[in-house]
Amino acid sequence: MKQKRTKFLLLALLNSLADYDGALSEEAVKLLEELKTRSHRLPPLYADVFLLPYSATCADLVDRIRSLSQEQIAVASYAFQIFRYYEQILRASPIDSSPQQKAAYEAQVERVRISVARTRAALAEALK
Repeated sequence: MKQKRTKFLLLALLNSLADYDGALSEEAVKLLEELKTRSHRLPPLYADVFLLPYSATCADLVDRIRSLSQEQIAVASYAFQIFRYYEQILRASPIDSSPQQKAAYEAQVERVRISVARTRAALAEALK
């Protein structure tokens, strides 16, 4: 049950950071405090976004976020949204679709892949 709550907290945190305006919201601070006490390993997406090892825990994520500048948090938050969208698109693969729908899907996936590649480069540069 706690693992499920942790996943909820992680998503809530990144969603609150999506509205980031240069200062952590009161909600984000509360989420960080709760996540700091969790020793669960991060899902790979979160580790990727914050350039953490796959063995990183929630507490490691909190330390990482607190060590970042305002600009770095904004870039990481944007990257999370792009990467998460990419994951969702890949899960929605149209198996029983018309050729036109499959072509549209493939074109969308390619656009998102390009966006992911650009975002990864910007993220790597921002989080140096």
